[in-house]
Amino acid sequence: MNEIFKKSLVSVGKIIVAIILVYFTYLLLLVKTRGELIFGICLLIFITIPTFFVVFLKTNKIFKIIYIVILALFVMGMVFAFYRAIKVDRTQSAVEFINSQKITLDDVMGKNLPPQPDQKLNDSTVAGIDVNKNGIRDDVELAIFKKHPNSARIRAAELQYAKALQLELTQVFNSETLVAAIIKEDLAYNCIGNTSADLSLSALNMIEKELNDDILNTSLRKNEQLNDLKKYMTSYSLPSSSHCDVELSLLSD
Repeated sequence: MNEIFKKSLVSVGKIIVAIILVYFTYLLLLVKTRGELIFGICLLIFITIPTFFVVFLKTNKIFKIIYIVILALFVMGMVFAFYRAIKVDRTQSAVEFINSQKITLDDVMGKNLPPQPDQKLNDSTVAGIDVNKNGIRDDVELAIFKKHPNSARIRAAELQYAKALQLELTQVFNSETLVAAIIKEDLAYNCIGNTSADLSLSALNMIEKELNDDILNTSLRKNEQLNDLKKYMTSYSLPSSSHCDVELSLLSD
């Protein structure tokens, strides 16, 4: 009875394997892209055909060992490919998020200014406190308004720069995200230069330094930026898109 039961299990197992192999072969006929075709061929060569020999034909131990090794390598390759696909998707989503971040006219006009944060709590993390959720650290936002209460143009450019540098501190985890954040900073830097026709290069660099001092005001934040630059910095080109998030000509001062 036990022998009959074992043979029945083997037969059922072979039927299941046969169905799976037929299904894999069917999927191979439905491929639409080059990547899917390559995957299907690899599946056919390394999984389907060896499985057929091992399950349905008498094979020696050496062949079975080779088959197990190939199967293990194939599975590891699939796991690695899956990991890379997740990483690529995460990077694409992060870059799209960085590129979508812009200041608004309400930000420039201070329609939703935050309260002064507790500085000790604010400086305990890299991100700090952003109560009004506009992507600009609250203490930096308030400092810009305090320095330039009568110039919406300067506030617009400096808030844009502060938001871009905050993105670098909080959203970077590889070269692609770093480049996306730095491009935002470069555009903001150029926007600051557009606030006045009389602004010299030395004056522009001084404004940038003052902003950096306010934003990178702790060793924690400075080290975060330095570490990201060391690990992920690569070459890039600045796009020819508009420099300012808010058109400066719309602002009266």
